[in-house]
This record gives sequence, C-alpha cells and structure tokens, in this order.
Amino acid sequence: MTNDAEPPAEDPALVRDLVAAARSGQAWEALEAVATAGYAAGVTPAEMLAACGTALDALADGAPEGIDDPADDAMRDLMDRLEGFCPPGAAIEPLPRK
Repeated sequence: MTNDAEPPAEDPALVRDLVAAARSGQAWEALEAVATAGYAAGVTPAEMLAACGTALDALADGAPEGIDDPADDAMRDLMDRLEGFCPPGAAIEPLPRK
C-alpha cells in the first residue's frame, strides 16, 4: 500500500525565519518564537515539521563536513520539541482551535 497523500506545502518565509533563528545567538528561544508564531498564524504541525526539515537541509548546505553545527543541533532540538520527544513542559504545541 502506498501513501499518495500530498506532502504539506511549505511557506518559504517560514523556512527562511527558521534558518535565521537557528543561526542566531539565541537559537533555542528564537526557534521557539518562530514555531509559536507559526502555530498562532495557523500553520499545522505537519506544515511546521516539513518547514523544519527544509530548514535543516538549508543549514546543511555549505556546512563543513564532520563539524558539529550548533544551528543544526538547535533545529533538531526544535523538531524533537514539536513532536513531543522532550522533557515534560518543553513541548511546543499548536494553539487549540476555537
């Protein structure tokens, strides 16, 4: 059985904001702010994770091989928090719909 579902559409501005936040001096806080703002603007969890994956690819482009990149680590931490693979209270979840 194959999955023919379309992948979520990615917002280039969201990807750009995620990359900039990951490269900032306060990546953890900046990425949380971008994710929270995205959820507040109606981005779905699937769309957010897809954008994070694209941002992760963008961060890898041109990165030196074999060197730990703090931006890459921060993006992977954000993705863990979005999926709930984190300590209690650290997860980032979409706002409930009214």
